[in-house]
Amino acid sequence: MKKLSFLTVIAFLSLLFFSSCEPKSEFDLKLDKKVYTPGETIKIQFTANADWDEYAWVGIVPSDVPHGKESENDANDISYQYINKKTSGTFEFYAPDEPGKYDFRMNDSDDSETGLEISSVSFEVK
Repeated sequence: MKKLSFLTVIAFLSLLFFSSCEPKSEFDLKLDKKVYTPGETIKIQFTANADWDEYAWVGIVPSDVPHGKESENDANDISYQYINKKTSGTFEFYAPDEPGKYDFRMNDSDDSETGLEISSVSFEVK
Protein backbone atom coordinates (compact mmCIF):
# COMPACT_ATOMS: atom_id res chain seq x y z
CA MET A 1 0.00 0.00 0.00
CA LYS A 2 2.82 2.43 0.88
CA LYS A 3 4.58 1.59 -2.38
CA LEU A 4 1.45 2.35 -4.41
CA SER A 5 0.91 5.67 -2.61
CA PHE A 6 4.52 6.69 -3.15
CA LEU A 7 4.29 5.91 -6.88
CA THR A 8 1.02 7.83 -7.11
CA VAL A 9 2.61 10.91 -5.49
CA ILE A 10 5.62 10.72 -7.85
CA ALA A 11 3.36 10.37 -10.88
CA PHE A 12 1.22 13.31 -9.73
CA LEU A 13 4.26 15.56 -9.12
CA SER A 14 5.75 14.63 -12.49
CA LEU A 15 2.49 15.44 -14.23
CA LEU A 16 2.22 18.73 -12.38
CA PHE A 17 5.79 19.72 -13.18
CA PHE A 18 5.82 18.75 -16.84
CA SER A 19 2.39 20.17 -17.63
CA SER A 20 3.45 23.60 -16.35
CA CYS A 21 6.60 23.67 -18.50
CA GLU A 22 5.75 25.23 -21.84
CA PRO A 23 8.30 24.95 -24.62
CA LYS A 24 9.68 28.39 -25.40
CA SER A 25 11.86 29.36 -28.28
CA GLU A 26 15.09 30.85 -27.06
CA PHE A 27 15.28 33.02 -30.21
CA ASP A 28 12.28 35.10 -31.13
CA LEU A 29 10.79 37.94 -33.16
CA LYS A 30 7.89 40.07 -31.90
CA LEU A 31 5.76 42.72 -33.58
CA ASP A 32 3.48 45.19 -31.83
CA LYS A 33 0.74 44.62 -34.43
CA LYS A 34 -0.02 42.48 -37.50
CA VAL A 35 -1.23 45.00 -40.12
CA TYR A 36 0.63 48.05 -41.46
CA THR A 37 0.11 50.62 -44.18
CA PRO A 38 2.64 50.98 -47.03
CA GLY A 39 5.71 52.88 -45.83
CA GLU A 40 4.66 52.78 -42.17
CA THR A 41 7.45 52.38 -39.60
CA ILE A 42 7.56 48.88 -38.12
CA LYS A 43 9.34 48.16 -34.85
CA ILE A 44 10.37 44.56 -34.37
CA GLN A 45 11.93 43.13 -31.21
CA PHE A 46 14.36 40.25 -31.46
CA THR A 47 16.08 37.79 -29.17
CA ALA A 48 19.16 36.17 -30.72
CA ASN A 49 22.30 34.18 -29.92
CA ALA A 50 25.61 36.02 -29.43
CA ASP A 51 27.40 32.95 -30.84
CA TRP A 52 25.82 33.39 -34.27
CA ASP A 53 27.84 34.74 -37.15
CA GLU A 54 28.63 38.46 -37.13
CA TYR A 55 26.36 38.80 -40.16
CA ALA A 56 23.27 37.11 -38.74
CA TRP A 57 20.32 39.17 -39.93
CA VAL A 58 16.62 39.99 -39.75
CA GLY A 59 14.82 40.88 -42.95
CA ILE A 60 11.47 41.30 -44.65
CA VAL A 61 10.63 38.47 -47.06
CA PRO A 62 7.36 37.86 -48.95
CA SER A 63 5.34 35.16 -47.14
CA ASP A 64 5.10 32.93 -50.22
CA VAL A 65 8.88 32.33 -50.21
CA PRO A 66 9.68 28.87 -48.74
CA HIS A 67 10.99 28.92 -45.16
CA GLY A 68 14.20 27.38 -43.82
CA LYS A 69 17.27 28.35 -45.83
CA GLU A 70 19.15 31.61 -45.45
CA SER A 71 19.99 31.51 -49.16
CA GLU A 72 16.28 31.51 -50.11
CA ASN A 73 15.58 34.40 -47.75
CA ASP A 74 18.62 36.33 -48.98
CA ALA A 75 17.57 35.95 -52.61
CA ASN A 76 14.10 37.36 -51.83
CA ASP A 77 14.54 39.87 -49.01
CA ILE A 78 13.11 43.36 -49.47
CA SER A 79 15.18 44.92 -46.68
CA TYR A 80 17.35 43.64 -43.84
CA GLN A 81 19.52 44.62 -40.90
CA TYR A 82 22.43 42.76 -39.33
CA ILE A 83 22.10 41.64 -35.70
CA ASN A 84 25.83 42.27 -35.04
CA LYS A 85 26.12 39.71 -32.22
CA LYS A 86 23.47 41.43 -30.07
CA THR A 87 21.34 39.09 -27.98
CA SER A 88 18.27 41.35 -28.03
CA GLY A 89 17.07 44.66 -29.33
CA THR A 90 14.61 46.49 -31.55
CA PHE A 91 14.94 47.27 -35.23
CA GLU A 92 12.95 49.81 -37.22
CA PHE A 93 11.93 48.96 -40.77
CA TYR A 94 9.51 50.51 -43.23
CA ALA A 95 6.56 48.45 -44.46
CA PRO A 96 6.87 47.50 -48.14
CA ASP A 97 5.12 49.77 -50.64
CA GLU A 98 3.20 46.88 -52.18
CA PRO A 99 0.21 45.53 -50.22
CA GLY A 100 0.52 41.85 -49.39
CA LYS A 101 1.63 39.27 -46.83
CA TYR A 102 5.20 39.34 -45.55
CA ASP A 103 7.42 37.80 -42.89
CA PHE A 104 10.24 39.06 -40.78
CA ARG A 105 12.77 36.23 -40.84
CA MET A 106 15.78 35.87 -38.56
CA ASN A 107 18.80 34.06 -40.03
CA ASP A 108 21.81 32.81 -38.08
CA SER A 109 24.36 33.97 -40.69
CA ASP A 110 24.77 35.47 -44.14
CA ASP A 111 26.27 32.23 -45.46
CA SER A 112 24.31 30.83 -48.40
CA GLU A 113 25.79 27.35 -47.85
CA THR A 114 25.16 26.81 -44.14
CA GLY A 115 22.87 29.64 -43.00
CA LEU A 116 19.48 28.78 -41.55
CA GLU A 117 16.28 30.62 -40.80
CA ILE A 118 15.81 30.51 -37.03
CA SER A 119 12.55 32.35 -36.45
CA SER A 120 9.83 34.22 -38.31
CA VAL A 121 6.75 36.33 -37.69
CA SER A 122 4.14 37.31 -40.27
CA PHE A 123 2.45 40.63 -41.00
CA GLU A 124 0.32 42.21 -43.68
CA VAL A 125 0.50 45.47 -45.59
CA LYS A 126 -2.89 46.92 -46.57
